[in-house]
Amino acid sequence: MSIDKLKERYNIKLDIQQMQAVNHLYGPALVLAGPGSGKTTVITARIAYLVLECGVKPENILTLTFNKAARAEMEYRFKKIYGQDILAKVSFSTLHSFCKRILHDYEKKKGKRLKLIEGEENTEENKRKIIGDIYYNINNSKINDDELDNLVNEIGFVKNKMIKDVGVFQSGFKNFSLIYKAYEEYKKLNLLIDFDDMLTYAYSILIRCPDILSKYRSQYSFIQVDEGQDLSKIQFEILKLIVDPQKNNIFIVADDDQSIYGFRGAEPKYIFQIKEHFKGCRIFYLENNYRSTKNIVDISSKFIRENSCRFDKAHTTNNDKKHDPFIVQVMDENEQIKYIMEKLKKHTREGRSTAILYRNNLSSIVIADKLNREGIPFRIKQNRLTFFNHWVVQDVVAFLKFGMDPKDVESFSRIYYKMNRYISKVMLEYAMNSSNEKNVIDRILEMDELRDFQRNRLVELKKEFVFLTQIAPIRALFYIKRNFNYFDYIKEYCENTGLSFEYLCKLFGILESIAQECRNIQDFLERLEDLKLMFEEKKGYINDRDSVTLTTIHSSKGLEYDVVFIVDLKESEIPGTNVVESARKNNDYSVLEEERRLFYVGMTRAKDYVYLLYPGPETSKSTFVKEVEMIIRNNAIDEVGEGMIIKHKHFGVGVIVAILENKAQQTLLEIDFNGIRRKLDLGVCLDNGLIEF
Repeated sequence: MSIDKLKERYNIKLDIQQMQAVNHLYGPALVLAGPGSGKTTVITARIAYLVLECGVKPENILTLTFNKAARAEMEYRFKKIYGQDILAKVSFSTLHSFCKRILHDYEKKKGKRLKLIEGEENTEENKRKIIGDIYYNINNSKINDDELDNLVNEIGFVKNKMIKDVGVFQSGFKNFSLIYKAYEEYKKLNLLIDFDDMLTYAYSILIRCPDILSKYRSQYSFIQVDEGQDLSKIQFEILKLIVDPQKNNIFIVADDDQSIYGFRGAEPKYIFQIKEHFKGCRIFYLENNYRSTKNIVDISSKFIRENSCRFDKAHTTNNDKKHDPFIVQVMDENEQIKYIMEKLKKHTREGRSTAILYRNNLSSIVIADKLNREGIPFRIKQNRLTFFNHWVVQDVVAFLKFGMDPKDVESFSRIYYKMNRYISKVMLEYAMNSSNEKNVIDRILEMDELRDFQRNRLVELKKEFVFLTQIAPIRALFYIKRNFNYFDYIKEYCENTGLSFEYLCKLFGILESIAQECRNIQDFLERLEDLKLMFEEKKGYINDRDSVTLTTIHSSKGLEYDVVFIVDLKESEIPGTNVVESARKNNDYSVLEEERRLFYVGMTRAKDYVYLLYPGPETSKSTFVKEVEMIIRNNAIDEVGEGMIIKHKHFGVGVIVAILENKAQQTLLEIDFNGIRRKLDLGVCLDNGLIEF
């Protein structure tokens, strides 16, 4: 069966580039697949071609993906199209699952069984708890959830990069090498492994056990890899081992422009160096975008060309030209939400699939709150959220709970030293040892040792907490911030620990946004609890095709929507306040280029509409938004011509009768507005959104 017959029998439409990739049979190949270019179609069609045309046994083909969702989607698509004719099992596996199989082979050989401390098999032993306890034992201080996330990521980074000397690793954590070694020793003694260990153990097993390596090399004579740009060093080394060097039948599908997992140890350099590792490797290009409008393809392609470390590509599409990305400046996060709600209602009425993307999970909280209140169905696709358990949030809740219940000694013990009221630990202990029938402050007032000024302050404090419960939640938060001097405490804490004051202010700002919609303190506390349940237990999520998807840009990779909103596009959010400056100072643009790739991934999720929103002043606008603006402006200048009809915001519809240039080399348009001719600066008009073509 030729490829033409394959296309005819299964109604598969392959373009010339796709056909060339599918037709590759023997030896190494790298397929550079741009966004929406049909990479899954190519991978599944090639399997069918190998089996039906070339006589390869299905069980000799292994296709590796990077996550379960991609594996399930690829297997489903393959079975749906080719399952009637290819009944034998074709292996689709995540890289971790494949490594787990290698590990099980070794366990059977040695008669030992290791226990996984992550994921679905996680029971009594828990990776985060183990690392948190080790951190406490070594540093004699507790680690909060955000810091623990970062510590877990750093440990995984070391493993994925195969860093042998942990002592030279530049960590942001005190005694990192001691923590790392203690964690490794603990797992070894207790026969435990985590997800990253699956990779390191599998690599070690393949090196040390030639019989196990030989088993996989003989079983899989054809290996395909999806998302090859996401390979870390350890993953790439495993891949090189399992490919039979005599055959070298490795088929890697990748897009260097979508390599966005550097924080996990992924590097696009492995596909740049592919010919060094796999001699005679052929390179194929999939450059036709079947997903997005001509505007989105053209603008996103020009945008990503600002990166220097990449394969050069000529992205194109046969799709119609529609709308340029809409660049929207709003006053603040609340105005951003209002704008999104207005546009969402319009697009969902028209039956369009929509997604709201963000750099940081925190952005989802206020959006989810508003969507829920508006009755707009939504689903959240993201990892664990630590916001509701963060100590700042818990502090604010404690202030309000104590106001509601002055006998709540637990809440009081959390905040007594954080509000600049000179309450000592001795006072707290006295209250805790006194009768719990009275409120906490009255218990302290019974102390004989108190001076008059202390009594006066405590009496005043009682009144303050009564007042706190009687005002609107948004005013109560302001009172905590300013009158209780809570932000002074936060600022001092940040100075002592090195934590970001700006980040903690952002957490407080989220609370303020939620509070604006609440009638009273009880309503606010209940709303926080409802939202916490919504995120932790997915309570109230509506998971249907018409719902709005909320996800980080990272988690959106591989997905597509008719309409995409990318929010919070401030310089501090993406690429990050210091990234541009650091890149120029150190002449190292790798981090900046990865951030640009992330922005590119966000834009290219959209089929028809892209909204780029940034709250705040012009000075806070992301560098990447400015780059997109410049591309749109230059495109407009290149395309403008005499006879073109334009619509001006103030002057109405007109016809361009001449294109002129002034001494400053600015482009001027002479436009006839119903008999009245005006000369307008094209750049000024475009920058201020005054004209439409």
